[in-house]
Amino acid sequence: MIIATLRVIVCLFFIQSASAQVPITPKPLTPSSIRNVLVPPFNSMGNPACDADGDMYFHVGRSFNDTEILRLSADGNEGKLFKLSDQFPDAGKFRLSDFSVAPSGTVYVLGGVSVKQKSMLLRFDEGGKPSEPIPLRIPADVIGDSIMATDNRMVLLFGYHDDNAPPDLKGKSYLALLDTSGAVRQELHISVPGADIAKLASGEASSPGVALGDDGNFYLAGSNQILVISQGGELVGRIPFDNPYPKSTPARLQVSGGVIVVTLARIDGHDAYDSYLVLLNPSGGVVGYYEPSKEQGNWVNMCYSPKQGLTFLKVENEQVKLLTAPFR
Repeated sequence: MIIATLRVIVCLFFIQSASAQVPITPKPLTPSSIRNVLVPPFNSMGNPACDADGDMYFHVGRSFNDTEILRLSADGNEGKLFKLSDQFPDAGKFRLSDFSVAPSGTVYVLGGVSVKQKSMLLRFDEGGKPSEPIPLRIPADVIGDSIMATDNRMVLLFGYHDDNAPPDLKGKSYLALLDTSGAVRQELHISVPGADIAKLASGEASSPGVALGDDGNFYLAGSNQILVISQGGELVGRIPFDNPYPKSTPARLQVSGGVIVVTLARIDGHDAYDSYLVLLNPSGGVVGYYEPSKEQGNWVNMCYSPKQGLTFLKVENEQVKLLTAPFR
């Protein structure tokens, strides 16, 4: 297998003190532990995910459109591939847009097989068996872009209206709560601050970071605030923050134990870099702003837990390694 260029996640330990202002200079992230794991190197496409047990999930394959999800055990020594078979028509044409892992480990895949059938949902059980594709009963002019799943068989869908939409909706975002039969439970008329739908549609920008917190709420990142949405579809909070590096994008959120980790992604030339803004939940007080050193190379941000902090994965000399790095 080809060694992937992996971006890494840091291990967070709960921080008891927080400053009121964002530090100007980022603090360094230093691994507290590094261990080799038994799995061979693999190609990773996009951000990974974790379940409540710390098992890690990657979108893998030869291209971004391949519908293959690799699950690694929390210790990194066991792997299982979730892959579509030919059990339904056009399975070979199904193309992945996003995937999400519920806390219990159920995997949901957003994708489609044709322009007319733009958005469908697949569900993999813990044994890796996929369901039949479930058409999403969202408006025909909506393109589904990202999802976040719960253990209650509910999915938060973020997308946008395409060029076929009415003039007052064209190019605007779409946010809805769906059940796993594909039905829309509730359309959420909530705008995401700073979301550039034109760049998102052209592939020049990433989707806003979204997370399911350990409190059961959804967290959605705008450019300068985090929206908190209940599973009942209510906007229950807005957490403002200052982006310490305005050219970066809040690409990922991790929410647990009274802490929010905002992964800020930026492109510098041909290189991609991540930094981490750590906030108290729900006050938004700043714990710190952290950045891996260039000497440490590319880490893949995997999981966060209040007990263990952030966990990173790295491939080095054809060896897969797991690292933890507390925020000091």
